[in-house]
Amino acid sequence: MIVFASLAALIAVIAGLFIARPLAREKHGAPIALVTTGAIALAAFMIYFPGAEPGEPGQPHSATVARLIEADPSTLTLEEQEERLRALVRREPDNTQALAMLGRLLAATERELEAVSVLERALRIEESARTLSDLGQTLVTLNEGEVTPAASRAFERAYELDPALPEPAFFLGLRAYQDGDREAAARYWGAIIAQLEPGDPFRGAIAARAADLLSRPSAGPALGAGGEAAGEAPFADLDPGEAEAMVAAMVDRLQARLDENPDDFSGWMTLVRARATSGQREAALASLAQAQSNFDSEPRRVMLSALARALGLVPVSGAQQDEETR
Repeated sequence: MIVFASLAALIAVIAGLFIARPLAREKHGAPIALVTTGAIALAAFMIYFPGAEPGEPGQPHSATVARLIEADPSTLTLEEQEERLRALVRREPDNTQALAMLGRLLAATERELEAVSVLERALRIEESARTLSDLGQTLVTLNEGEVTPAASRAFERAYELDPALPEPAFFLGLRAYQDGDREAAARYWGAIIAQLEPGDPFRGAIAARAADLLSRPSAGPALGAGGEAAGEAPFADLDPGEAEAMVAAMVDRLQARLDENPDDFSGWMTLVRARATSGQREAALASLAQAQSNFDSEPRRVMLSALARALGLVPVSGAQQDEETR
């Protein structure tokens, strides 16, 4: 393409010199002639360039675009899919489906800022729960996992339009969790689990993620295997006996709070995790059994079962593993 465009420019230079030759003879006309020649050459190059196709000299760009538009998207490379969508948007500026798909592709290829712009453009034409959810997720990625107010608004509107769409409910739950409202988070995540069919992989993934987040201590580091903090050592300056005493005191305080407020779902999950990761297996099983007795709704039992599996605990009597997460 560049070779032919350059040839076109060369021809234009010759033509420009011929056209500008009379100007060059005039006093102070040489600069004008030079500018005129350059302008003609540039114009010729720009006229040729859009119609050329890389690797296929002489093939009109419009033919390539037509081929991409008519092609099965699954047979195209990622770059061809993007060019196809951009061509569709140029041809049909109000094609919200093409805009939404282009926005998703840009987000998937880590071009979040452009993706936000494209998705917002689609939403100005027509609201869609899926596009709103895509916009919210892109904003979360752009802000390193934080569910910002702008993302929250997108998820809230998506949830209004389609409560059955799982992603908005998940991220609204995550926002509640980040705001410190664990009960609201559990309700959002439980609603997703309740509406998804047994065997749906997304159901198991939501349960596992909810179990992980809701079982983390609300203050201080999360405990890892053996009672140590995940990724850090908060008791590194203490001897083993002192560290064990501090963990035991934390667990005792949590148990006392749950005796006063047995409806604290996240509190029970935290207690099970703290005891299991501190090596108190039997105590962890007893706490798990109590939690399963307190919360008999299917979604919450699914989350408790996911926690038990993650901690390597054997399900207790009356707590059958949820069918889709076996």
